[in-house]
Amino acid sequence: MKKVFEQKAPYLILTLLFLVLSCNLDDDADTIPVPDSNIVDLAIASPELSTLVTALQRANLAGTLEGSGPYTVLAPNNDAFDNFLSLAGFASVEDVPVDVLSQLLLNHVLEGRLDTAPLINLGNSYLETSASGPAANTNLALYFRASDEIIFNGISSIEERDIVASNGIIHIVDAVIPLPTIETFVATDENLGDLETALDLISPVSDIPSFLADGQSGPFTIFAPLNQAFDDLLATNEDWDFLSDIDEDLLTSVLAHHALSGNIRISDINSGQTNTTLEGDDLTFNIVAGNISITDATGNNDIGVDGAFNNIQATNGVIHVINKVMIPDTTN
Repeated sequence: MKKVFEQKAPYLILTLLFLVLSCNLDDDADTIPVPDSNIVDLAIASPELSTLVTALQRANLAGTLEGSGPYTVLAPNNDAFDNFLSLAGFASVEDVPVDVLSQLLLNHVLEGRLDTAPLINLGNSYLETSASGPAANTNLALYFRASDEIIFNGISSIEERDIVASNGIIHIVDAVIPLPTIETFVATDENLGDLETALDLISPVSDIPSFLADGQSGPFTIFAPLNQAFDDLLATNEDWDFLSDIDEDLLTSVLAHHALSGNIRISDINSGQTNTTLEGDDLTFNIVAGNISITDATGNNDIGVDGAFNNIQATNGVIHVINKVMIPDTTN
């Protein structure tokens, strides 16, 4: 399960927090006592995690989580597994193919020791799981929102937090977290709410929304405008008060101008590079001092890729957040 991770901005702060927390927990036993029991020992001792233990053993991951780590495990309780298995049509975890079960469980494992305090301080952001992405040396992202409760990918909440083990931390959660698609993050990240609305509006006439929700399609690279970017777009036309006021065909072309074929991560982009969108027009990339800007088909060259929210990896592609809606050449 040990992987070589590509460094990326969304996870940098959390990586530093992992290191600080590991030092505090390992070196200052007077502050937070560290037990002798490892993650698997604690799971075995907890009746509500018996299905998780069975799943780890079937997927040959128990030995890994008995190792030195440290790891953070989002541990679905028995009810969570029962609900997942019922919806997926499996009678028990023994019926789930081992390769499928392994990736599903790895989607609940984070490298490093992460308690809930930094999540609450950040409010919402992305983590990186140990589950594999669609391209080599990539791992799936995990979105969290922390307010009164901490919710992962909009589906799974922490019920019991900060259970300290000798090799990490366990947080017991109330739902199994499926492997995410691009649509998962668009639908759960509140900063992308207007993009979700726009995709819903074009769904009667475009296959793009269904492609983004289908884990078997793609992969695609999506440049996702923030909500403010859509507000700025509406302000350019006095007849547009809502996204639904935009002509359906035009909105479809605009959204298709934000999508590329392939899983193109930030490290794959070079200055001067040109890529053709699903709409048919080209995007041109420029890199200055590590900052990426994009020129769209109408010549707007001030479209910036958010340095803090890029390489958001899903099973069917990757998302990079941008600060402006890109416009295709509507004359062709």
